[in-house]
Amino acid sequence: MYFPMPTLAVRRFSNDWKNGEKSFQRLEKSREKFPMIGKTWRKTSNDWKTSLFRLPTIGKLALASFLLPIGLPEARGGDELMAQVRAALPTIPLQLSGELQSRDRRGNIVRVTPVEMNLDWGAAIPQAQYMVLDRFGATQEKLHVKWPDRATPEFSWWSGDPLTEQSLADLDQSIAGLDLTWADLSWSFLWWDGARRIGSERVRGRYCEIVELPAPADQGYSFEAVRLWIDPAVGLFMRADTVDRRGRTLRRIEVRSLQRIDDLWMIQNLDLLNQQTRERVTLRIRDLEAVRDP
Repeated sequence: MYFPMPTLAVRRFSNDWKNGEKSFQRLEKSREKFPMIGKTWRKTSNDWKTSLFRLPTIGKLALASFLLPIGLPEARGGDELMAQVRAALPTIPLQLSGELQSRDRRGNIVRVTPVEMNLDWGAAIPQAQYMVLDRFGATQEKLHVKWPDRATPEFSWWSGDPLTEQSLADLDQSIAGLDLTWADLSWSFLWWDGARRIGSERVRGRYCEIVELPAPADQGYSFEAVRLWIDPAVGLFMRADTVDRRGRTLRRIEVRSLQRIDDLWMIQNLDLLNQQTRERVTLRIRDLEAVRDP
C-alpha cells in the first residue's frame, strides 16, 4: 500500500532540517565575529531545541531516520570478522616496492627509506619477506616471516654489512632506526587468537566493526592488545591501535588509500603514528605486481 502524503512530509522535513542546520552553522560563525548577537543566538537555539519536541509523529520518525545509519551490516563475532579479513588477503604472490617516510611533529619529511616486500599470504603456510634498503638499493635489513600455526610466527632476520642472519628476540623491534617495528610492518596480529568484538565506529566515512586481540604473552610484545577497525564491506582493517593495560593507545596504524587488484582490495598508503612522541612514518606503495604462474 502506498501513502504519498507521509512520503512528502518526510522529504519536506528532511530538507527543512538540512536548511535549518546550514543556517545555524552560518549563525555560529557570525556569533564568533560579532559577540553582540550572542543573546539572539541563545534564544534562537533554545527555540530550535524546543521545537524538536513539538514535532508531529511523522516528523519525529523522519528525524530518527535521518540521524540513524541506514543499511548497516549485521554485527558479527570477533573470530568471524578476523576470518573475513584473512580470507580477503590476496591468494596470489605479490611483489611490492615503496618507501617509508619518517615525519617530525610538524609533518615534515626528515628521512626516506626504500622498502620491498614479497607477500605470499595465500600459501599453504602464509609467509612474507620484508627488505629495508639504503639509498643505493642495497639491503640493510631483511625479515622472513611464516605463520605455520597462526598465533606463533617463525621468523629469520638478516642485518649488517655484509648481510648476515642474526638473532631477533621478537617482532616488537625497531626497523633500521625508524620509529617503526616489524610487528607494525608484518601485521602478525591478523593471525592471533582470542578476537573479541567490542563495538563499531566510522573511520574516514566507512562503517567499521571494532575487534580487540590480546597480544600473545609469550612473544615479548610491549603492549597489551591490538584493536582493529574492520570494514566488513571490503574485508580490510582501516585502523589498528596497540593499547596498554588501561586501554590507552600507544601506536596507531591508519589506512590512507586502497588499491584494487582484480576483485580484491589492497592497502596502498598508510600512516603509523607514535602517540607519545607524535612522530609519524608513512608507508607509500609505489609499485605492485602480481606474480602469476607461467
